[in-house]
Amino acid sequence: MMLRDALESRTVDQLKNLLALLPTDRRVLRKGDLVALIAEELLEGDLKPIWLELSELDVKAISEAVHAWSGRFDYSRFKVKYGALPTLHEYSPYGYGNRNRQKPRSVLPLFFYDNEIPPDLRARLISLAPPPAVNRIETTPQAALPETFVLKDLEVADYPVWRHSTEPLVRQDLPAVLRLVEAGRVSVGPKTGVASAASLKAIEGVLAGGDWYRPEDDRELQRWAGGPIRPIKPYAWPLLLQTGGLAKIDGSKLALTPKGRKALGEPLESTVKLLFERWQTKGKPDELRRVDLIKGQTSKGARLTAVSGRRDAIAEMLATCPQGEWIQLDQFFRFMQLEGIGFEVSDNPWKLYFADANYGSLGYEGNASFEILQARYALAYLFEYLATLGMIDVVYTLPYHVRGGYGRCWGTDEFAFLSRYDGLLYLRLNALGAFCLGLTDSYVPLVESVPPLLQVHPDATLTLVREPMAAEQLMLEQYAEAQPDGRWRLRLEAAMASAARVDERERLGDFLGQALGGELPVALTRFLALVEERATALRDEGAARLFTCRDAAFAAMLSTDPATAPHCLRAGERLIVVPQAKLNAFQKALTKLGYVLPEILTAS
Repeated sequence: MMLRDALESRTVDQLKNLLALLPTDRRVLRKGDLVALIAEELLEGDLKPIWLELSELDVKAISEAVHAWSGRFDYSRFKVKYGALPTLHEYSPYGYGNRNRQKPRSVLPLFFYDNEIPPDLRARLISLAPPPAVNRIETTPQAALPETFVLKDLEVADYPVWRHSTEPLVRQDLPAVLRLVEAGRVSVGPKTGVASAASLKAIEGVLAGGDWYRPEDDRELQRWAGGPIRPIKPYAWPLLLQTGGLAKIDGSKLALTPKGRKALGEPLESTVKLLFERWQTKGKPDELRRVDLIKGQTSKGARLTAVSGRRDAIAEMLATCPQGEWIQLDQFFRFMQLEGIGFEVSDNPWKLYFADANYGSLGYEGNASFEILQARYALAYLFEYLATLGMIDVVYTLPYHVRGGYGRCWGTDEFAFLSRYDGLLYLRLNALGAFCLGLTDSYVPLVESVPPLLQVHPDATLTLVREPMAAEQLMLEQYAEAQPDGRWRLRLEAAMASAARVDERERLGDFLGQALGGELPVALTRFLALVEERATALRDEGAARLFTCRDAAFAAMLSTDPATAPHCLRAGERLIVVPQAKLNAFQKALTKLGYVLPEILTAS
């Protein structure tokens, strides 16, 4: 809408108010004349006298609109960047009461019409308005990261602060959880896919370092005050594996799919990238469901937005972060809003609420703020899933009373936190995360040097020379048996139980090689050779049909006649076996000899 069109949409009184802001003594009464005069002054007149009346904040508003926001004024982004808003007030010499006349005079309404500067006026302002400061995300040097977290408003001891590089963790956690699933030790709900309490404990037991929070960190609050802060990582892993197609529900337990078994031998980065990409589009449940204190999420009227759009927006923001640099979460969210990388959580926040559906509705002004909905959703997504996948490194503390933004809302007085993820303080995009986001074409694994696990004795028994990691412990328990003297002995029957799969035989050999830190001794080489020999003693030639002949002479004829012999094998005195792939050829040859096949029986 050009300036004249914008002016035409105003009433005569509004136009008179605008004219009073212009440095001209000319006065007209008719609407058409008012429109023409104001447009002439703004598009052709000297704007410098008007410009001098603008406050510093007014100038920044025009600069952002002209240079960065395609002519529109974005209230929320401006408030985030500058901490205040300009006074968009049309001063009226005619007045609307004392309250209106007391407001300061502002010439900003001459430039903005329905929060937008018309394109023809914008063209004039480009040379007058200085370009705004470029938005930059602030990073924190590692040396400046806090060792403890101080709660200024509460008389409590300082909270501990934990820092984790997650790439080494996921390198141990992913195969360990896959092995746990393979062993049939993860039970899940048949509809939700969420692990049972016992399984969550078992998963935590195989994770490097356990969950983000220790059992003693959980104050076991009542649900109306926040509820438990655990589990986080153990909760996420079964859902990630199911979404990624690496595991499926089999009865009441999870079982590895062929893709899941293959993942045990695949490069870590390819599996993590698969899990991340599948979660982006298909992951369930909605991360907001884990923010327990926001009620009404399952009501029909809540109209929650598609989770894929929310996840994509956060991933887009993460992709703008400098790799290897620590970023405070407040800075992350600030930059997200400045760049307009946004998403909505609900199209009807009136149906979401704290404590009471009426008094605590998020539909009231300010209750559905970025800090309450978008930030809490993002914290759950980042801490529970991306950090678990090893894509971001994290610095965090206890969540109790750490992050605010909800204190003015009805019904929140007793809240100790809004989400269990409120303790996340800093994040760092690492090399694995950059690869999964498509920022790099290749990934160089961050592999820490690990000393050998086992020592072999002349009798082929094994001794642990260090504490095994979770995945190593599961491998030992699967293929070896603990001896009374503390040693381990490989079990041939255990190796043969999974030896039908080539990848499993290779994995056993790789494990022993890595665990011993060098060449395998003769005794173990012979053990693996015996497994290979027995596993390949038979070969599957495919499906076949078994036919019983009338007598031994007819069976002998079919197995020797040049027409039928190439397509069948004699399996006994009166039995003929025909491979399924050769059945048609055998049937045609049989017809040439003057015989027919009986009707092929099929399973009912």
